[in-house]
Amino acid sequence: MFAEYVLDSNGVERRICRQVVLCPVKTGEIVTRKRDAQRLLQPFLDRVNASLSTPSRERKNATFTAFVELWERDYLALSKPSTKSAAKSNLKRLKAALGTKDMRKIDAGNIQRLISGMTREGLDPKTIRNLWGTVNLIWQAALAQTYVDALLPKPMLPRKSKKKPRFFTLTDVARILTATDDEQRAFYWLAAETGLRSGELAGLRTTDIDGDRLTVNQSVWQGKEQSPKTDNARRTLALSPQLLSLLWAQIQRQKEKGHEFLFSASTGSPRDMNVFRHRKMTKLLKSLGIQQAGFHAFRHFNVSLLDTLRVPLKVIQERAGHALTGSFTLDVYGGRPEWEGNVEAARKAGLAIEEAVKKVEAEAKPVSSVSLTAINKNGSQATNLGAAET
Repeated sequence: MFAEYVLDSNGVERRICRQVVLCPVKTGEIVTRKRDAQRLLQPFLDRVNASLSTPSRERKNATFTAFVELWERDYLALSKPSTKSAAKSNLKRLKAALGTKDMRKIDAGNIQRLISGMTREGLDPKTIRNLWGTVNLIWQAALAQTYVDALLPKPMLPRKSKKKPRFFTLTDVARILTATDDEQRAFYWLAAETGLRSGELAGLRTTDIDGDRLTVNQSVWQGKEQSPKTDNARRTLALSPQLLSLLWAQIQRQKEKGHEFLFSASTGSPRDMNVFRHRKMTKLLKSLGIQQAGFHAFRHFNVSLLDTLRVPLKVIQERAGHALTGSFTLDVYGGRPEWEGNVEAARKAGLAIEEAVKKVEAEAKPVSSVSLTAINKNGSQATNLGAAET
């Protein structure tokens, strides 16, 4: 007989008496002596004594639903609004599949079956991969707080289909700018020349324009202010003279309304970009016969335009707010571009857009009707030959 201390299912340490049969006291003519019995018992005592030098770790138990409540309160609450929204959407599905299961009893098989089911439903591979990202974040927190003993291995995920990015051409942008009023022209020109993300456009304040430069300090998602996407997204961009004239006029309009955001709703709150795209931009593109696209198409256009204008890759990276160019030499040894390069990029982009707009306007504007007359050899006017139009 011997005793040892163990943790029960609730993590409480308890002293338990053990009994073990080592061998018969007598086998035929052979009698087991006390010393022989002690030798047979020794491995059991060694195990108990070893546990005293390395005491068991506290064992916490919780169902998936119970731990997710803790995770939402202590971890997810510190995330950006966009991250919260995506995670909560995933949690609905995860709770339905794993809600009452103990965290320690959830294994790779449970996650793989969930992913296979989502694939059979025909959900987008990106959606499925986002769900796995949420699961991984939950398990990292659970491991740190000893609710699980290890992270779940990465399951087999559906292959993410690579879609060709949609972007506007220079002619598309010129036609959009030609078909809009002064306020919307300032907005679309800004999107085209700077390549700002939609949330960055919505988060701009009138005070973010200083002289000939614009500074990105924040982003707005579904009306809520948050930090920009990455550290590199906090940046300053030079603006062309053409764009500056439009923006200063827009700032004046906003000041007269008493609004602090550069582009805002009628209430003065930040513009909801999803609502604006659905109500305004979609109808505009349809009326112009341009293929439907989101605000990110302006971002793709901007990078393509600057590359066509032979702007250095490092300058494009800085203006776009990207973390890396993909070139080890440029990223490690390239250094930060001079401000003059930023200014030159803005100047080139502004000129290219202005020339395209003038070309579209010239093609769309009919020539004034002029009577053509045939002149006789004696100088008298002949019959009117009609009006010429383009």
